[in-house]
Amino acid sequence: MTRTDRRSLIAIIGMVSVVGVTFGLTSPLLNLLLERQNFSSRAIAINGSMMAIGTIAITPYVARIIRRFGATQFLYSCLGLTAVLFLMLKNWPNYGAWLLIRLVLGCSIAGLFVVSETWINHLATDQNRGRILGLYAACLSIGFGIGPLLINLTGIDGWAPFIAGAALIVIAAAALGLARSRAPEFGGNVTGGLMTFFKANPLAISAGLLYGAIESGLFGLMPVFGVRTGLSEVHAVRMLSAVALGNVLFQVPIGWLADKINPRVVLLICASVGAAGGLALAGLGGTLAIWPVLVIWGGTVTGLYTVALTMLGRQFTGGALAGANAALISAYGVGSLFGPPAMGVAMDINDPNGLAYAMAAMAALYALMVTISLRSLRNP
Repeated sequence: MTRTDRRSLIAIIGMVSVVGVTFGLTSPLLNLLLERQNFSSRAIAINGSMMAIGTIAITPYVARIIRRFGATQFLYSCLGLTAVLFLMLKNWPNYGAWLLIRLVLGCSIAGLFVVSETWINHLATDQNRGRILGLYAACLSIGFGIGPLLINLTGIDGWAPFIAGAALIVIAAAALGLARSRAPEFGGNVTGGLMTFFKANPLAISAGLLYGAIESGLFGLMPVFGVRTGLSEVHAVRMLSAVALGNVLFQVPIGWLADKINPRVVLLICASVGAAGGLALAGLGGTLAIWPVLVIWGGTVTGLYTVALTMLGRQFTGGALAGANAALISAYGVGSLFGPPAMGVAMDINDPNGLAYAMAAMAALYALMVTISLRSLRNP
């Protein structure tokens, strides 16, 4: 990797990490405000799912937009729109307006992630792809972890958290400026959408689906789960930071492992730990033992996405890589759309442990899918 490539890689990872702070702030901030207004878990989850609808809506077109306008120009447009929308959330603080704003916010943030992850995958090689994507996931997780902690400084009342989120987007735009000279060209026609790439690599795309469901349910409902198990709002939000700590600690080792052994085996490990950890959360709510479980469980579940990115980067290049990454994020969006409402229903039925049981069941089903795939390889 050349010095220019390293500079570009650092700039893109830095930019996305700062965006991750705002992203990590958004769900707990808005959902705690909705919880304060006595909305049900289901209503809170539906509101948060509007970002997923935005993700699904934009991703089929991102590869074409990159090809026409360029990666850098598209990223700057997404950053500007994200900053404006974040301030609009405070200016129109009602449930209906937030549905629409979070829909458009989902489009802008999804665009940022598709282009950034494709750019990073473009710079990596098959020898270091897992480690580089693990580093990216770890840095992004630092942003996700810092986001909820900002609530400790800003509170959830007034303009402070919204101004902080918008200001961070400005910082992200400044970081992007360092990589402008290295914007890649993603040429070639991109044919097919989510189902095309699912057929090409069902395990990778399904990993995005599962991760979208668990992560969105986690960020949307885990603070509510914490409050309902007896924690204060501040300590409930810190549960997300414990998960983010696990992400930081585990992503590079998981990526390294995916570089060394069959990535499908790594997916099976991550899914199995995800299922076991979900069951453990249900039994440990409100106890000190839940904190190390959150760290280990969160880090391994996020590894699903890291390994999926690694698999797609090995399989596709150029415009096809952008299309595959868009399909992965589209699958993430589908999971984000249906996961949180299902978890909200589970939480209403079995309050609050339904959340943990639902996440464990989803991870177990995916582990079964990977197991069947591995057995088919051994017995063709």
